[in-house]
Amino acid sequence: MNKYELILKGISDGDTIGGPYAIASLVVKTLANDPFDLEALDRAYRGYYLGGSFDSGPTFEKVHELLALGETREQAVKNVHKAYRGLTAGCNPMHRFAVIAGLDIPYRNLDDLARKDAALTHFDPIAGLISSVTVRIIRKVLENYSLTEAVRSVTNELNVAERKILQTTPSPSGYAPAVLNAAVQFSQDPNRGLIRAIEYAGSNNYCPPIVGAFIRCIKSNLTE
Repeated sequence: MNKYELILKGISDGDTIGGPYAIASLVVKTLANDPFDLEALDRAYRGYYLGGSFDSGPTFEKVHELLALGETREQAVKNVHKAYRGLTAGCNPMHRFAVIAGLDIPYRNLDDLARKDAALTHFDPIAGLISSVTVRIIRKVLENYSLTEAVRSVTNELNVAERKILQTTPSPSGYAPAVLNAAVQFSQDPNRGLIRAIEYAGSNNYCPPIVGAFIRCIKSNLTE
């Protein structure tokens, strides 16, 4: 099993609905040959929506609804942010882009790619920040960092304002920083953390796909 397949398997472990795994699979399929081709990803997202996407979150769905009605992507992203009263810092970008940590992309490029991907649907830059942090944590765990070491290392790469955002209290909400912190918390227990995360998240299933990805990567290190 290669690294991106390992991450996808982890996402699947925690995905009780199917949406995060489906869209993450789409991302890796689209970017496997050229990880920097965000125009291809733009087209893939449009096709995914038109093909009947599900469980992709209200922001993703509404942006692509407006695109199908003729708006530009820039217009649609801004209009959805306005319509949702600024609440576009959700976890869909981290769900879909975490898998990129397993592709052969230089570490220095992961941050920019994750933020650009998130901006295709989510106007609030917090969504891109947390997607980027998630990707970088997973990459470091794949490089044999412990989860605690990976979180500390990535946190040290952030500026003061970004670190403050990362201090958000974990919760079962879909707010990306809360999702990430809940995922880190549950993943400290590789044996029972995913079960506990699924119970905690309930039907919303926000943090479990990330917990699954973290734990798969942690366990791969323990068996090497």
